[in-house]
Amino acid sequence: MSARIGAGRRKPPAAAEPSATIPAPAPATPAPANAAKGKRAPGQEDAPLQAWRGFGTEPFWEARVDGDTLVFTTPDNQPGTTMKGRRVPSLVGYVFIGTHDGREFHLGLTPGECSDGMSDNRYDFTATFTLGTTTYKGCGEAAK
Repeated sequence: MSARIGAGRRKPPAAAEPSATIPAPAPATPAPANAAKGKRAPGQEDAPLQAWRGFGTEPFWEARVDGDTLVFTTPDNQPGTTMKGRRVPSLVGYVFIGTHDGREFHLGLTPGECSDGMSDNRYDFTATFTLGTTTYKGCGEAAK
């Protein structure tokens, strides 16, 4: 018996022609997993988050950013100190920098599980806030 080469094989069906070409979406800046929870103005749902906060205990502190304004509070300064700054591009997390009264400040939030050490709450970011030569460490989140 002789076997024929290709016997019993069928030709694969031709690929269907698409009716319209759909362009690929433009690359986006990576967003944190909880980005949908953050504050955005109506019509700005796809814009980068503008409101973030970092906070910690021992000592207690909070740095809250909304737009180009950061308010830093402590138990000794409950009304807070208002500082103007800017968000800088980051491949991961959130970075906000500026200068206030001749001292540089930097708020950095990096993805990673964090506990405030006093409650059972878990947060999606670790936070570091530096004002001049003083550094505070804690947790962070998109402000609600």
